[in-house]
Amino acid sequence: MSSFSYHLESAKSLFDPFFIPTIQTILKGFSPSRVSEAALYSLQAGGKRIRPAIAINSYYANQNIPKPNTEDINLNNLLYLSSAIESIHTYSLIHDDLPSMDDDDMRRGMPTCHKKFDVPTAILAGDALNSLGFYLVRFINSNDANLLKDCLDYLHEGAGIPGMITGQMEDLEEEGKSGTSEYRKSLSRKERLLSIHEKKTGALIIASFLLGNRLRSDFKEREAKIKEYSKEIGILFQITDDILDVEGSAESLGKTPGKDANSGKLTYPSLYGMGTAKKMRDDSRDKAYSYAIELESETNQFFKGLPNYIAERKN
Repeated sequence: MSSFSYHLESAKSLFDPFFIPTIQTILKGFSPSRVSEAALYSLQAGGKRIRPAIAINSYYANQNIPKPNTEDINLNNLLYLSSAIESIHTYSLIHDDLPSMDDDDMRRGMPTCHKKFDVPTAILAGDALNSLGFYLVRFINSNDANLLKDCLDYLHEGAGIPGMITGQMEDLEEEGKSGTSEYRKSLSRKERLLSIHEKKTGALIIASFLLGNRLRSDFKEREAKIKEYSKEIGILFQITDDILDVEGSAESLGKTPGKDANSGKLTYPSLYGMGTAKKMRDDSRDKAYSYAIELESETNQFFKGLPNYIAERKN
């Protein structure tokens, strides 16, 4: 097993036993509802858990990931932040699949939330997971007066108006599902494409790196390089996604392929052609790797292995 694979699986082995039981315990504290049932359905559908793994490895860069330890305050803080990220990511998928958005029937090989339940329930389940993500930050235990503020700022920059929300809005504008702002009309197609994906896909990935890094004692020295690296990872992730939507199958993707072209989305293959899009993917992978060299030692090579993992993934 490669160093990357080991640290990816080690992160998941820390996260998975914590995540669902913790969410279930929190939800049990509220009145039972169909919304909670729908939220848990989507959370338990699986997925790569790549964003929590990013946060965990961003904290443990240059060292091995330890075994679970309930007395380790920093580890517990890290797991709550990772859970916040995954809750918000899952909310975004629920809403992205809605008929008024990307309108998909399958997600992670299962019926989407609005197909399993109904559209109103799916909307509210997404809302619930969005607010739950921010609620989970309250469980952070630290003497650092600025930690809570910084973590909330990172989450908002990734998931709120500065990031994912505006990216989704711009994506809908591009598809003609919403009116277009005068500012968007002034941009070139290349500028619009980059703007969409830096926000819709990249912003939460950047937040995942920054949240894990924020728990480190040397977070200030690493933050600029983390931002540079994670921004490139977000671009790489989206280029690969666009390619997979053209070349992937429903079985491998766990969702309907070919939807980008059918809905007239602005994507890397549609704007540049498949050959150029694949070259852009490879160039982005190499660029991210060059940044990773400055961020980690030989002990944990998650940062170095992640670009190749993303570029070669099948779903």
